[in-house]
Amino acid sequence: MKATKKNVRSKTIIRAGALFIATNFLLGIINIAIGIFSNSIAIVSDAAHSFIDAISGLIIIVSERLAIHKSDYRKKIERITTIIIALIIIITGIQIIIESIEKIADPTWIEYDTHTLIVLTISIALKLTLAVYLKKQGHIHKSSVLTASGAETLNDTWISVAVLASVLIYLIWHLDIEAYIGLVVAALVIKVGLEFIFPHLSRHHHHPLEQNPDHDHCGKTL
Repeated sequence: MKATKKNVRSKTIIRAGALFIATNFLLGIINIAIGIFSNSIAIVSDAAHSFIDAISGLIIIVSERLAIHKSDYRKKIERITTIIIALIIIITGIQIIIESIEKIADPTWIEYDTHTLIVLTISIALKLTLAVYLKKQGHIHKSSVLTASGAETLNDTWISVAVLASVLIYLIWHLDIEAYIGLVVAALVIKVGLEFIFPHLSRHHHHPLEQNPDHDHCGKTL
């Protein structure tokens, strides 16, 4: 029974990692195309983040396969994987800050249309769905890796929401504020990444890294 539950947990994590890769790779291709067409740094940046997230999915799969063969080190492997994903979140935030500052210093011409709104809306819906799925599976299987990936995806969702808001404002009032919105979003993204590395920074009482996620359903530490 215990082995079966472990196998279910591992298969779920690996399946989630594969879904993470596929979804972000698809979003990356779509956003890079619309970003180049509209000459929007924000959308191109969003595409780059999706491709980076696909790498996170690969990290999830590799770390879980290592944990299967090195069950005695599962706790350390999951902790290290969670920190790696947190670092990716922080790097993403720093990248947004750099791009936003460059855009403020040297504004570029942009062209948005209805297709841009449609693509961004679809992107937001897909990311939100994926974030909910990852966090739910992370909670069910007590996996800090999936929880961190869900948080990362939710961050990307907010980035896309910010980009969509800036597009609407530009279309309605012809004001280009995506760079300033980017700075605010970047601060929030970096905050979440730091909370995964330093749990005491979070106000939540049950932080993913404090849940001791490496206990199986039989109560024995792996």
